[in-house]
Amino acid sequence: MATASKSPKRLVTAGFLEDPYPTYRRFLNEGSLHYLDFLGKNVWTLFGYADCSTVIRDERLSARRAGAYLKALDPAEREQFSELARLLTMWMLFLDAPEHSRLRKLMNKGFSPSAVESLRPQVESTLDRLLRPLGHASQADLLKEIAYPLPVRVIAEMLGISEEFHDRLVESTDAIAVFFGTPSRTVEDVRAAEAGVRQLMQFFREVVAQRRKHRGQDLISLLLDIEEGGEVLTEEELHAQCVMLLFGGHETTRNLIGNGMYTLLRHREAMAELRENPQLVRSAVEELLRYESPVQLLNRVVKEEMEILGVRFERGQSVLFLNAAANRDPAQFVDADRLDLKRLHNPHLAFGAGAHFCIGNQLARLEGQVALLKLTQRFPRMRLAEQSVEWVPNFTLRGLKALPVVL
Repeated sequence: MATASKSPKRLVTAGFLEDPYPTYRRFLNEGSLHYLDFLGKNVWTLFGYADCSTVIRDERLSARRAGAYLKALDPAEREQFSELARLLTMWMLFLDAPEHSRLRKLMNKGFSPSAVESLRPQVESTLDRLLRPLGHASQADLLKEIAYPLPVRVIAEMLGISEEFHDRLVESTDAIAVFFGTPSRTVEDVRAAEAGVRQLMQFFREVVAQRRKHRGQDLISLLLDIEEGGEVLTEEELHAQCVMLLFGGHETTRNLIGNGMYTLLRHREAMAELRENPQLVRSAVEELLRYESPVQLLNRVVKEEMEILGVRFERGQSVLFLNAAANRDPAQFVDADRLDLKRLHNPHLAFGAGAHFCIGNQLARLEGQVALLKLTQRFPRMRLAEQSVEWVPNFTLRGLKALPVVL
């Protein structure tokens, strides 16, 4: 095994959750590939931009890693959650070619640049409704008032789900986020995630059945209508992709808006620059994605014996890609630790790379552009209510617990 002769270095130490970037920088200075103790799990991890960008595309690595999230449990405990593992393996996120290619091809139509751009008026209208109650407020929690509700409303509207179900859906996706983001996940974490996935599968089972009788202009109706080369989504595949889209469309975009706004509030000159030059919003969102990535890491499983940077990997081993560290790699980005809203060449890895590049990236970008620009313009004197903030203890999906501001 590649790990036999190595003693792992600790990744998570005091203060890491609050600010992981000095740690990333230290490892980057020492090299690109490191054998780490990541909260009790020993795993080889890539930090460098060039290596993360290249190796993650290697076809000898597999995205079929849903079962790996249960490895922290004892074998007897793991067996209890075989249904959770089965349901997750249907997510496009956890499939390889040719199954992944087939699903991606079928679903791409709903997320094409033109399809997403057509949603801009709808996203702006939704945000305006959320901003209205803040018009006479002196303080607000931007996470609760904006970053939480906006993405779930947008993805739910895309799926044709009425507002009365939004809170219930968010509870389920939050439980799934804890499961994915905590390497030392407990049986209780897994049980909550399984309950969340089961509830969402049942919810979409009922929604899809209704949509078969009464088609609309929503994404589910589009997926039901699509038939390309005689291939269609099976009933259970469709339910599973809806769960994945809801989870991905809510959790990560919420953190893009929350992390982005927090970063701007800590960089007052950049915030003023965006407010005075709204044409910067596209490059600004790209820079905020790079600077404070909502998704900090990705992982893959080795399909066949291979070598990475001189280290031999056996079939079944995991490899972590610390894309948040790669996004601060000075070998790729000039002044990598400096926030520069005008940064032009910005091929960050916030949405991954290769065949599994995030299908919802255009939608997340759109929501980030609309939310961050409108907030900076609507509240020019906005400032942090507290200098210290609390981060959710999730090492994969980086986000704040709250973002209290003075308007």
